[in-house]
Amino acid sequence: MKYRIFIVEDDETIANLLKKHLSSWGYDVFLAEDFSNILQEFAGKDPQLVLLDLKLPFYNGFHWCEEIRKVSQVPVIFISSRTEDMDIVMAMNTGGGDYITKPLSMEVLL
Repeated sequence: MKYRIFIVEDDETIANLLKKHLSSWGYDVFLAEDFSNILQEFAGKDPQLVLLDLKLPFYNGFHWCEEIRKVSQVPVIFISSRTEDMDIVMAMNTGGGDYITKPLSMEVLL
């Protein structure tokens, strides 16, 4: 079984780099396309892991993590350039399992 990873990252360069790297390890990787309706895309992809940026168009990552938590307990890892302690605490309080700061190391991510 191939594990499915859903990447919610609005920076296309970063999103495509993540997709390329994770795909090379054999994961099925899907990129978010409609940032106004992440929950619908999440439901359609049924991933085993979500990589979620904090700063997104329309709603931030905290919002989408809370929405995902209403329907699933899938692991969510926040990826963000924000390094404030309160952002990390809020990420964990909204249901995140981990928080990786950008620029991120692919080795740490794996």
